[in-house]
Amino acid sequence: MDISKLQLFSDIADTKNLSESAKRLGYTQSGVSHAVSKLELEIGVPLLKRTKHGVCLTNDAKLLLPKVHSILANYNKLIENVNSIRGLKKGSVSIGSYSSIARQWLPAVIKKFQELYPNINLVIHEGGIEAIEGWINEGTVDIGFLSWRKKQSFKFITLARDNLYAVTSKSLELPYEYEQSFPLKAFENYPFIASKSGVDSDVVNTFETAGIKPNIRFSCDDEHTIISMVANNLGISLLPSMFLEGHEDKVNIIPVLPCSVRTLGIGLALQKNVPAAAAFINTAKTVVKQFI
Repeated sequence: MDISKLQLFSDIADTKNLSESAKRLGYTQSGVSHAVSKLELEIGVPLLKRTKHGVCLTNDAKLLLPKVHSILANYNKLIENVNSIRGLKKGSVSIGSYSSIARQWLPAVIKKFQELYPNINLVIHEGGIEAIEGWINEGTVDIGFLSWRKKQSFKFITLARDNLYAVTSKSLELPYEYEQSFPLKAFENYPFIASKSGVDSDVVNTFETAGIKPNIRFSCDDEHTIISMVANNLGISLLPSMFLEGHEDKVNIIPVLPCSVRTLGIGLALQKNVPAAAAFINTAKTVVKQFI
């Protein structure tokens, strides 16, 4: 039983609304339901009942709530003491990140981090993998959210794995078998829209590993531009699932064969020891779980 589930339970007791608590704590709707279900399994009794206006606590939950409040109060006091000891009352963290991670993960991570460490300032730098690797090695940023690759000379902490998908126009006629799983080799047969070098190395590595040379017709910096060009049948592309959320109505998103996956995580220089950065990493580890 982790503290985040108890914090969620306490907040739901306050709002009596799963959607409102999801917004307040940075969860998805399904993430809230999943967390509550796990907490109920761990405790062994139902905690919530649905009503016309939201949810209410069961009788057992009402008995547990004062104890939960006491645990959370003690936990918050502990965090305050630890922060004081570690010097986390003031400071800053400089973060490098892919724009996709900055949009999808960082807002929830930052919200939680600011609740725990309200006086720590954050500076976000967005860039591609080569830029972020350079920032980490040069000390421009304390940590970087990026993909793992072999040649990196810094510590890498894995957070999630993200599948790559073939992306095609809905008007493009494909062989039936390609609609179920798109062979990597087939990328040589269609005009390909690529990310510019240094923006997304994961696609380049996928093709190089498979010995495939896609028929590159266009190169773009921004994934939204790529998706728009694909939607207008100017070519096809290979993109991570993180780029594709919310675009299912515009383009076809097809698993590739063989499966291709990128590993996302946090990079940090081996010689750096910044307490505020370490605290941000721990917060990210906890919060990112809800997106996986």
